[in-house]
Amino acid sequence: MLKKSFNGHKICEALSDPTRTQIFKQLIQVYPKAQTITEIEKVLPKHVSATTVSFHLKKLREAGLITTNGHKKGFRATRKMLIIDFNNNGFHIKEE
Repeated sequence: MLKKSFNGHKICEALSDPTRTQIFKQLIQVYPKAQTITEIEKVLPKHVSATTVSFHLKKLREAGLITTNGHKKGFRATRKMLIIDFNNNGFHIKEE
């Protein structure tokens, strides 16, 4: 069972942007290690400014997908894997 309640709409909104999806994918791949904005910038397929990366990280944090202990310490995925299930009852999110 998840320790925190997730909002399926916020998660889908956060992951609707390809850059945010790429950032989240990267943070899951290195989980539980944190990465700084500079480290994240280097792995993105196209150049994205630090300001833009910061904006995307904020959206991922608001959705509860990532956490940070400050920009200089980096950002990390909150979980190694989430499964998002869509059915007639709406969104169901579970940790795997």
